[in-house]
Amino acid sequence: MLQAKDVDIHKAVALLQNTIQALSAYRDDFDQVKRTAQNLAERWGAQSEFTEIRKRRMKRHFDELSQDERLSDGESRFRINVFNASLDIINSQLSQRFTSMRETNELFQAIHPGTLNRAQDNALHQHAQRLADHYSRDLSPSFPVQLLAFRACFKTEIAKEPSVKDMTKMLIVDHSSMAATFSEVCTALLLYLTIPVTVATAERSFSKLKLIKTYLRSSMGQERLSGLATLSIENSRARKLDLSSVVDDFAERKARKINF
Repeated sequence: MLQAKDVDIHKAVALLQNTIQALSAYRDDFDQVKRTAQNLAERWGAQSEFTEIRKRRMKRHFDELSQDERLSDGESRFRINVFNASLDIINSQLSQRFTSMRETNELFQAIHPGTLNRAQDNALHQHAQRLADHYSRDLSPSFPVQLLAFRACFKTEIAKEPSVKDMTKMLIVDHSSMAATFSEVCTALLLYLTIPVTVATAERSFSKLKLIKTYLRSSMGQERLSGLATLSIENSRARKLDLSSVVDDFAERKARKINF
């Protein structure tokens, strides 16, 4: 879902937060996880019990007060060293790697439909002013005032839109005559929608490059390579093309007009 074409930053942050909460709840329910794994192991004919190892006893010196407290129980050792440790690493990485995404989402909080529906004028003006200060080269100081006017004019329409993308379509497409009046609001909406959530699309392009430019096609030119890569990436759309019309169009463009 994070790699979907229509995902935005607000939706991605919500998905990540739900994932962290689900993994935290999963970590606290080890007994239920163990029962599910044991039932699955019994169905597959695999071992369903933890392996016990001989408890190692370390030599204790006369000045030591406590005995060796190493984990000898197989279930406790797995829960602490494997189960809890793995989930803690996952939660930590999810929290650290997407910090900038959460900060960007909070920065654009002013143009979220939920904020426009519920926030007071003073709070909305503060959020808009912070966004205008951060993008001072793209947004003018009049952006907070325009945003308040935009909410006053389209209060009913904004309440019906679930996302920033739908609200942008409502303003720029459905009410195109009003787009020039709220030019700063349009700029902020387009800025938000052009910020990439993931780099999955670019990585797919590199993956396709390995499949297209093989050893036998090493002498291929850049123009042909770009064309084949576009056809491969957009293969679902390319399969719907009428090849006869494409051939006729190509023949008309490349025909040599010679008068005999």
